[in-house]
Amino acid sequence: MRRLLLLFLLLIPCSDSAAQEMSLDAMIDLIDAGRFVRLREIAEDELRNNRNSAIGNYLMGVAMYRGETNLPLARYYLERARALTSRENFFNEQNSLLLNVLFEMERVAREMEKYEEHLDIVNELVLISGIDVNVYMGWSLMKMGRHDEVRTLMGRYVNSDNPEIRFSALNTLGALEYMLKNYEESFHWFTVLKNDLADHNALDATALSNRAEAALPLLRFHEAESDLLLAARYFNPNSYSNPWQSLALRYTGGGRLSEGLSAVREMHQWSRKSNPTIEQQRLNEYRQVAAVVLMAIGYDDRTLEILREVRNRPDRRGVTSGSAEQAEINLLHLYREALQRRRERLREEAGWAGMGDWILTVRERLKIRREMWTVDRRMNALLLPRNRLSWVLRPYAPDSTAVEWLRPGLRGPLNNGQVQAELTRLLVRSDRTTDRERPYLEAALGETLMARTKHAAALPRLLFARTELPMEEVLLRARVEALIARAHERQKDAESAVVAYRNAMERDPGVLRALGLSLPVIFTDDGSAAARRTIRFLKKSPRFHRGRGFQLSVETDNGRLTARLSGMDGTTLMQVYVAIEDDSGPKTAARILCREIHNRAFAPKIDLSQADVNSLDGAATTGYAIDLFGIK
Repeated sequence: MRRLLLLFLLLIPCSDSAAQEMSLDAMIDLIDAGRFVRLREIAEDELRNNRNSAIGNYLMGVAMYRGETNLPLARYYLERARALTSRENFFNEQNSLLLNVLFEMERVAREMEKYEEHLDIVNELVLISGIDVNVYMGWSLMKMGRHDEVRTLMGRYVNSDNPEIRFSALNTLGALEYMLKNYEESFHWFTVLKNDLADHNALDATALSNRAEAALPLLRFHEAESDLLLAARYFNPNSYSNPWQSLALRYTGGGRLSEGLSAVREMHQWSRKSNPTIEQQRLNEYRQVAAVVLMAIGYDDRTLEILREVRNRPDRRGVTSGSAEQAEINLLHLYREALQRRRERLREEAGWAGMGDWILTVRERLKIRREMWTVDRRMNALLLPRNRLSWVLRPYAPDSTAVEWLRPGLRGPLNNGQVQAELTRLLVRSDRTTDRERPYLEAALGETLMARTKHAAALPRLLFARTELPMEEVLLRARVEALIARAHERQKDAESAVVAYRNAMERDPGVLRALGLSLPVIFTDDGSAAARRTIRFLKKSPRFHRGRGFQLSVETDNGRLTARLSGMDGTTLMQVYVAIEDDSGPKTAARILCREIHNRAFAPKIDLSQADVNSLDGAATTGYAIDLFGIK
């Protein structure tokens, strides 16, 4: 679209009435150079002299939109410029100022999700310019649910001689079919687009990222990762796609946590180099990705802080195919998972806390309980009346940012019987999509049956998922293994339970805390006061219960208190020790040791400094955090 705009500017003479005696071409050069502060200064000077200046209002609208990402104010100034341009008949011969205003309004309307208005603006552009730019209607028509119109309209442009028009048509068709769950068709259109761009040496991050997204429901993980890594080589400050965002989630779900951390940092670097409008448009979506990675590595407190802030400032959805309600569902689910993990950690700490700390943990647990109740009510309101239950339960659902290793937890805020019925309905379908989705749906159904204490019915479902889930889904497989372990234990099969528990903890040590499960252990101590006190604390922990499977021994030696978790075969799985200080004594050492046991046994062993944690949070690294009422 920008190429069309520049074409008009090259062909159209400039007027003597431009602000500060600058030509419109010169002002466009300021816009292209990103000098929005200077642009605002010129606009302010012009409006100070004449508040009804069409060009002053236009320049202020551009400054508000591109420089300050204030979309409502940009829309206000641009609408004034549009009315004044028509009234004053600026640049009458070619209507150049009006065209500039309309091109800017087209983008603002789309990003503000004002789709009817967007269609009207495109129609006016066609009427005034005589150039067919109706291809840009496709996105708004798709958002409005007019799918047949989109297919018909885009069909007119897929063979256009204008590469920009053709690329837009192919991209819109791919997005439409993806949204409608026609994954093979979506992947086809994005593949055509990729090949077309490659033929013209015009590969970009958006086309490659979209193809990668379409590859995931087809379980073509290798192709998706290859496309994303290739997309990362084509940075464009005007692109709404950030391939590092998807890579961070893929790496994390695959258990590649160090690579996930690195990808989050690259994601924020990409975002900060983008145009301000785009950076602000996706700020909290990126922070949400950071929260997912922090949750995976066990930083529950920081995860919860980020998500509480993000809840108060949702991103706009005008540049993505998903809706604001879909984004809210995914955010609420992630928020609930973070609350649940924090609640489990507080239950652990209550086992060794002194009276004062114990009271604080009880207070926080009550607060979390109220928050979870609020989240559950809101999720029910969003999901059930709108028949979104199928969408939220299916793996790699279109426009769902829920990560697969957390998706089975979506049953939590809903009625388990209702979720079981919907999953059963989805599994009786017979098509290629169901065959791909079956392991994920069986895993979710197995977890739902476990929540209803139907262990015998759940176990075959979970065993099927263990066998059939893709190897790339490391954290989801860990979740399945933990539930298999619990089911075997309830079926009195201790040997199989131990194998599954070890499989789960090797893949994701945090999964037992996430699911509220515990390890069967035999407690032993050497009889010392510190060791006995430690065992007494550990017996209160929700992460352990008495049973055959593992051995947890505590002993005192040379001023050190040591805990050792081992298998029944004597294999050491974890060993932790703390010094017994003379001034603090055995009780303090016991409490410190209990905390270290839980930190090491039930969370990945990745230690980050506070600076490292802050670098993962996009708002923290730019020095501000947003709440409901503004910047704090």
